[in-house]
Amino acid sequence: MHQEIRQNLEDYLRGAELPAEIRSHLGECAECVGELQALQSQAELLRSLRSPTDLEPRAGFYARVMERIEAQPASIWSVFLERKFGFRLALASAALVTLLGAYLVTSEPSSPEFSSSPAVVLTDTPQTAQASIDQDGPRQQQQRDAVLVDLASYRQ
Repeated sequence: MHQEIRQNLEDYLRGAELPAEIRSHLGECAECVGELQALQSQAELLRSLRSPTDLEPRAGFYARVMERIEAQPASIWSVFLERKFGFRLALASAALVTLLGAYLVTSEPSSPEFSSSPAVVLTDTPQTAQASIDQDGPRQQQQRDAVLVDLASYRQ
């Protein structure tokens, strides 16, 4: 019963008539009466904060708001269209490409003879391969043999 009354208390505060059973319950239940009085005092406080007259914005308010909206950039991407920012972005991109190119040119081996990758070892001519095998230790020879066996026995 309390839940039913709590749901209808706001209607009563708006001025609606309460059914007879709710009025009789309010006569018996002090808890519901206390809640009703608290809601009434809150409603009165809110009404006292209301301005006596309806406030209208000053003349030109809407025009000023629209001007501010139109003056703002349309999106985040419009920042790239600004001349100074675009120039700085292009300059930074060119510097990055230059640095990456210089790194790649200086860090890559210039000829396959200096490379120690397995592909170069396997595709070497027999004379240079034998010379490099003779210079290497037995452990590296064992690893090369294992790679050759794996390649020879590979099946799809």
